[in-house]
Amino acid sequence: MSYGGYSQGGYGAQNPYGDNNGYSNQPDYEMQAMNNGGFAQQPVDPNAILNDCQAIDRALDQIDAQLEQLTRLHKSAVNEPLVYKNQIDTLNNEIMTGYRGLVDRMRRIKGLPESGEPRNKPQVGRVDRRLKSTINKFQEVESKFRKELQESQARQYRIVRPDATDDEVKQAVEDPNAQIFQQAMMQSDRRGQSQSALRAVEGRHKEIQKIEQQMVELAQLFQDLNEIVVQQEPLVENIEQKGEEVRDNVVKANEEIAVAIDSARARNRKKWYCLGLVVLILIIIAIVVAVVVVMNQQK
Repeated sequence: MSYGGYSQGGYGAQNPYGDNNGYSNQPDYEMQAMNNGGFAQQPVDPNAILNDCQAIDRALDQIDAQLEQLTRLHKSAVNEPLVYKNQIDTLNNEIMTGYRGLVDRMRRIKGLPESGEPRNKPQVGRVDRRLKSTINKFQEVESKFRKELQESQARQYRIVRPDATDDEVKQAVEDPNAQIFQQAMMQSDRRGQSQSALRAVEGRHKEIQKIEQQMVELAQLFQDLNEIVVQQEPLVENIEQKGEEVRDNVVKANEEIAVAIDSARARNRKKWYCLGLVVLILIIIAIVVAVVVVMNQQK
């Protein structure tokens, strides 16, 4: 099952998360050099981030369907791992390729300043959570399959060695080269079936090892999704700090304006006082002059 079917879903003719096209080749984004030698991505299309979120959603729908198919194969492969090995390997590789591409794409989206805008933030957060949830689901599927394989290994060893202790069974299951199984087979009365049984044991063990490697990579992908947030925290803290400084400056400015207004009003009051005093003096002078003139006329 290839990811080519995704491109038939109406999102162009490109693999939604494959490595061939690359996220940086998306037409909705352009790369601009930064002073620190890195790169910043700015969307040309205002709907670019929302479109990418929808594309990731559709890709995750396909991965969900593949996980269901993988679960069915696991049930059949527990007792016959070699029969279904190629199908499981192919499906596992496709799912892991999908996760790698989607994680890289999600990190690029979250690294854009526009991803925090009100119109984009809810969708970016939702898709990011869904991607993490799908990764967790794959981990659960793989973990369950590993447990079933180990239980099958243990049952097989107890058939060969019914008197084996729990510790001996555990050592046999964890034996990387299946030598303990091989020795037990040679010593049992089931040597006629030893070769086919040994191949099945070796097949299960290789599958267990592969699952463990995938679990490590899945954990790293999950961590990669969180790292972009951690890396942005200093920037967010700096923005918040600048915001506090701006608020403090606004408060101080308002206080200074209030003082200036009070000073201006005080100056205006003094001007009116002075003007009133001058008018009063002029009135007094006028009265004095009038009295003097009247007295002179009477003489």
